[in-house]
Amino acid sequence: MTDQVSENQGMGPLSPQEKRAYEVEYKKGADLFKRALDDYSHSKNMFQKEEFRSVMDKAMQVLNDAAAALQRKELLTQNTIIEKDFENFQTQDNQVAIDTLITDLGKAEKKIK
Repeated sequence: MTDQVSENQGMGPLSPQEKRAYEVEYKKGADLFKRALDDYSHSKNMFQKEEFRSVMDKAMQVLNDAAAALQRKELLTQNTIIEKDFENFQTQDNQVAIDTLITDLGKAEKKIK
């Protein structure tokens, strides 16, 4: 995915098929992030939690790559908010941080039609 993003930068607009593929990729990344966050919040095992955190990191990269390829300012802005939420979650690790992340991920998904 990263190779496709870097190849597209500086080129013309995306074809409808490419646009749709990046939108699907974005939705899958957001869904994966939410599922890993949910599993993380229910786990009592610190090793499992670390694995779920790793999945969330990778899903965040997918979100950023897809948003960059789509070149949609509102999506890039929402990703910045999600990244800040994720940083806050990593330091605070409480239900408020989790709820904020879920809410902002949902807002991002709604920006993809």
